Amino acid sequence: MYLIGIDGGGTKTTVILAGKEGNVLKMKQGGPSNLRNVGIGDAAKKIYQLIDDVIDDKSQIALSYIALAAIDEEFFDKKEEILKELKSAGLKGKIVVAGDQLAAFRSGSSQKNGLVAICGTGAAVHGWRNGREAKASGWGFFADEGSAFYIGIEGYRAALKSIDGRINKTEIADLIYEKWKIKDGESLNRRIYSNFMENLPAISLIVSQAADNGDESAQGILKKAGEEMLLSVRTVAGKLEIEDDFPLVLVGGTFSSSFFSSFFKKRIQETYSSVKIILPTKTPAEGAVSLAVEHYKNIIEK
Repeated sequence: MYLIGIDGGGTKTTVILAGKEGNVLKMKQGGPSNLRNVGIGDAAKKIYQLIDDVIDDKSQIALSYIALAAIDEEFFDKKEEILKELKSAGLKGKIVVAGDQLAAFRSGSSQKNGLVAICGTGAAVHGWRNGREAKASGWGFFADEGSAFYIGIEGYRAALKSIDGRINKTEIADLIYEKWKIKDGESLNRRIYSNFMENLPAISLIVSQAADNGDESAQGILKKAGEEMLLSVRTVAGKLEIEDDFPLVLVGGTFSSSFFSSFFKKRIQETYSSVKIILPTKTPAEGAVSLAVEHYKNIIEK
């Protein structure tokens, strides 16, 4: 018998086939399965297709732990609908559908108490303490301050302000021109509005590059994003009455930005002197596998 661990986000979906002890056997990645992006039907279809890529005989699946972005927010009452879609497609065994934040935390910590700061395409902070939990942000791309989407919007705005002279010249505009082989603001606008869900987060990488090159406008955007993430951490810690000495797992591509990551970690350590900052060596999908093992053992024990 096998276990399945799944991390479904706004950029990609990762499916892992594992043994009953959590040893990874196969992994497959595909497109997004964030319910806000693709809807329930397409998300279920994407998930099942990826499961089909890692195992032929679905009757050998004991349990699947499916961690999905947005499921704990506006789609919290749609879990049964997702389960129905997956079962009708042919998925066997016990199926657990849950939010992606606990799986992200499990990618870096096995403790019961602590916080995870997710900063990828979207952003959220979630914490657990003595059976209680609290969350801040994670409301969606247009409200996830600190995320790649947020940084991309701010970078896009800065580029346009630079182009028409409202602010001093920023390297962000030059790097966008170079990357997309365009030469003016009108071309930039056409590119953004052709697929803003993909193109705005892509600008966050350009902002990071400009910041590393010393561009003050880009550095200001990343500092602002870091302060927003710090605010979410402080909000969650306050709700849970955590004052210091807790694990903080950092998950998401935005933390690969050296400027953003250094600034954020510095601000966290200034606020919580004894915090244990964890950059996971495992992926959130592997965190989902860990949770699949926990659930499977609970079933066996019962």
